[in-house]
Amino acid sequence: MQADCRVSDARTGYALFDIDDVLEDANAAIYGDSSASIAGDDGPADVGSVVGKVLRNLKSFDGIEVEPTDDFARHAATRWRQDNVPPFEAQTVDGGWRLLTSHPRPNGGVALISTDITEMKRVQIAHLDSAEIFRCITDSHPLPVWVVDEESKQIVYESLDGSRLLGRKWRPNEPQFIIDHFVDPDDFEKIRERVGHDDILRDHEIELRRPNGSNVWCSTNCRRSHYRGRPSLVIGVLDITERKKAEAIEREATALMQMVLDACPVPTRMSTIEGETLYRNPASRELYGDRAHIGSYYVNPDDRKTLVGVLMDKGCIDDFRVRQYDANDNIFWGSISARLIDFQGRAVIVSNATNITDIIDAQNQTRQASERLIDAIESLAEGFALYDKDDRLVLANSQYRKMHALSADVLVPGVNWFDFLRVTAQRNQFPVSQDRIDDWLDERAKDRREFRQQEFQHTDGGWFFVSNCPTREGGFVVTRVDITERKRAELAAKEADELVRKVLEACPASIQMTRAEDGKLLYRSPASDELLGGVDNAFDSYVHPAHRKQFVERLLLMGEVDDFETQLKRKNGEACWCSLSARLIDFHGDKVIVSHTYDLSDRIEMQQQLERQRETLHQNEKLSALGGLLAGVAHELNNPLSVVLGMSLTLKETASDPKTVERADKISRAAERCARIVRTFLAMARQQPTRTSNVAIDDIVTAAVEVVGYSIKSSDISLSVQRAPDLPAIWADPDQLTQVLINLLVNAEHAVHGWDGPRDIMISTELQPESGNILVKVADTGPGIPNEILPRIFEPFFTTKEVGAGTGIGLSFCYRIIQSHQGTIQVETKEGGGSTFVVSLPASDRLAERSETEAIELPKSTGRVCLVVDDEKDVGDLIAEILTQDGFTVIVAGSGKEALKQLKSRTFDVILSDLKMPEMDGRRFYNHVCDLHPAEADRLAFLTGDTISPDAQVFLRATKRPYLEKPVKPFELRTFVSRLVNRDA
Repeated sequence: MQADCRVSDARTGYALFDIDDVLEDANAAIYGDSSASIAGDDGPADVGSVVGKVLRNLKSFDGIEVEPTDDFARHAATRWRQDNVPPFEAQTVDGGWRLLTSHPRPNGGVALISTDITEMKRVQIAHLDSAEIFRCITDSHPLPVWVVDEESKQIVYESLDGSRLLGRKWRPNEPQFIIDHFVDPDDFEKIRERVGHDDILRDHEIELRRPNGSNVWCSTNCRRSHYRGRPSLVIGVLDITERKKAEAIEREATALMQMVLDACPVPTRMSTIEGETLYRNPASRELYGDRAHIGSYYVNPDDRKTLVGVLMDKGCIDDFRVRQYDANDNIFWGSISARLIDFQGRAVIVSNATNITDIIDAQNQTRQASERLIDAIESLAEGFALYDKDDRLVLANSQYRKMHALSADVLVPGVNWFDFLRVTAQRNQFPVSQDRIDDWLDERAKDRREFRQQEFQHTDGGWFFVSNCPTREGGFVVTRVDITERKRAELAAKEADELVRKVLEACPASIQMTRAEDGKLLYRSPASDELLGGVDNAFDSYVHPAHRKQFVERLLLMGEVDDFETQLKRKNGEACWCSLSARLIDFHGDKVIVSHTYDLSDRIEMQQQLERQRETLHQNEKLSALGGLLAGVAHELNNPLSVVLGMSLTLKETASDPKTVERADKISRAAERCARIVRTFLAMARQQPTRTSNVAIDDIVTAAVEVVGYSIKSSDISLSVQRAPDLPAIWADPDQLTQVLINLLVNAEHAVHGWDGPRDIMISTELQPESGNILVKVADTGPGIPNEILPRIFEPFFTTKEVGAGTGIGLSFCYRIIQSHQGTIQVETKEGGGSTFVVSLPASDRLAERSETEAIELPKSTGRVCLVVDDEKDVGDLIAEILTQDGFTVIVAGSGKEALKQLKSRTFDVILSDLKMPEMDGRRFYNHVCDLHPAEADRLAFLTGDTISPDAQVFLRATKRPYLEKPVKPFELRTFVSRLVNRDA
């Protein structure tokens, strides 16, 4: 980051110090407290005081617990402001985490930065916990297992559960023997013997001893195997220590049962059907004495026969009341409960007896309790009514009467329930029409016969929860609870649920409810159905089902997940990247995931488009920089080229020696070629509107070959040009078409550069007889274009080159230019057989313009005076010489300042000025002329080699002054000046 930027993120704090460590600016987040004072609140502050203030909210600093001392604050300030050290962490007193960094500032001083990384730290800790759990699961085994060398009895492998069972750690490099853990060493030999006989041993019980002296019982499964070529026993055990303990407990329980029965105060005995006593506890002996036969207990011996008869019929009897004799022959009332059981193959009776003589006395107390019960019923908040077996009212509390206020006058003891209900229906207490009262009563009759709970609504809108419960006597109890408020709340909740459902149905967001355990889909919104289709299980939507497992594990751990990115299947089966955000809730006892799915396709496409545009911008910036460089190079080249070209042509015109004329012609042709190459580069780099004219296609081919021909040939690639004769002109922008051909030639060069086959490039022109179009073909013998990418080669930004080697705009640029010229561009290719790009352009139907080189008669300019302003003396002398031959009187000024001095002393018919000059350039010179000599401004024109730079173009368009590009030819210069002088005519 920039050291002087102001951080607006509330989670990031900053403090900016000048070169003297004095605080210039800070935000509250640097102190970890929104109420903390910032720069300027407490006067000038230095690094130490700011860091001391920060430490108040920190628990640890760079792994060290914060101390409230000045020494610690100075140490912390020194540590934080160090240059070129990695960032470090600090923990806040509220458990958060901050990342602390420092950055030098451009003008001296330092910037201290504090960034909130609490969420990142929490994710790291959760990840470590998950990794440890996973390791434990994969390293574990459900049962203890040993592999033991059969002869030496040495343990050659031991599972983790085996080590845990024995209570010690197995060390593979230290000899450990299984026999050392056998309580009975002979058990191992028995295992060997039985395995040798049956090949496998199952459920053999052994007792092992742990190093701490405790024993463990195991059920052993064993079979013979080989381990590293040695006979071995694979022993798997199941810890049955608890089972053995349970068996011991059962034995102890039997003994305990005996003790319990002996100590039980309830007389208990076991006897045969015939009355022989098999067992009796001390309480029974105490109650009945030592009577040998049970029949002697009964005052009426037939009572026992009755009891035995019921037992034989039903197998049990409870509270069988009879008169019996106690140990002292006193008669008492006994209550007998007995069961008929099978004991050692015969039916026996197990019974207990209770002296219930005191129960008679308790009956009076029962009557009193009944009265208290009636009082309790009256105090109930619920309505309560008791009806007997004949459906007559026994009692009803006041709440019950209040709930039947319309019919309370007939609610008297003895009234029949159905008669009472008929009155309530007739008085419109219930919403029942008069013609359906009988049907309604038939339905209520069902309530009489069985236990039922129902909700009823009264005509006045009240709701009641009614329970009908049969009684032992054949009657029934009716309870009523007023649930009017609850029903209103339920109705409000239902309306709220319906509102939520309508909102979800109308919501454009893709929302799902799935069960976390098995992925079963419980709900999906229409938007979710539109995106993912009608799947029944969440797993079916995932391209990679393992991602769903990761998603659920994270959700179960954290309770919520945001922006989990994965690939899902669309409704049509296509894969798409989506972002999932979810919360875990409890729904009907299950853990349910409520999730929102966001389709990332548009965002990903936008990001890719942004990357392509960013790369294009980068290339444009490089081209812009290259254009600026070309402007400077062109200006520097065009001045000497003007001299060479002008002098050679002048020499050619004035020389009388044929040899000299021939040599001057060669010099001029070479100079013209250099000028064309420079002009082509300038045309490629110049940003200007399309300028169309009648153009010879051969001139465009020549210009393109002059630019890239040397590069192609120097790469050991053959370049040939075939031109058809007498081709008609085309109406086009020559600069744009030159760029198209240069692009195609450069692409062809790249195609064959690393090719092991023939390395040839051919450019040809021809006339297509059928259409009359001009064809330009650029062919190479390279590897060709693969079929899978052939349809995309003219798409913007599509490229097969490595990053930085191509932008994907070359062929799309060519395609657009050719289309703008009403032409077509196509490719013919074969893998391994090269490629041919065919450009078709219509022939021009416009009249040909007169050539610049066509000889015209220029009027002489005798007596006219011209001021030439150029810092290049040779260029100025050349212009002066050419114009002098045309009759001008020429004065040459080497700078803008010198030219202004000349203007003070006289006027000029023509002023020719360069644009780029030291001290005072052409722009400033023009401005001075307009201010000081406005009459001379209309006679000013420019000769310049810099028309590519944006400044020059803007200036020339703004002033609308004529200009001629260098290098100049004598004829061009004479024509240009003649038009300036004679434009009024």
